[in-house]
Amino acid sequence: MSKPNLEKEKKLLVETLRKLKSSDLSNFLDDLLTEEEILDLTQRIKIAQAIIAGKTYDEIAESVETSTATVSKIGQVLKYGKGGLEKVLGKRKGGGVKKK
Repeated sequence: MSKPNLEKEKKLLVETLRKLKSSDLSNFLDDLLTEEEILDLTQRIKIAQAIIAGKTYDEIAESVETSTATVSKIGQVLKYGKGGLEKVLGKRKGGGVKKK
């Protein structure tokens, strides 16, 4: 079995999401993802929002009920990623990430 081509697979996902009207999106996500996957994705979004808002990793870990390691992973995505989260969620205040 050959290894999936990530870019090709991602293109399928993006094209599928673009076809959705906002009224269909919730049902689509319910059909496609498990409850746990939805909760994992929303947790990442909440973490990113809190980092962008300037909260410390410890504050975020407590409020989102996760580890600082998980918060740090999202912090790394915001710092070194492709900018997708920041574009949707907004720019970081002060441009930096507070770790403590």
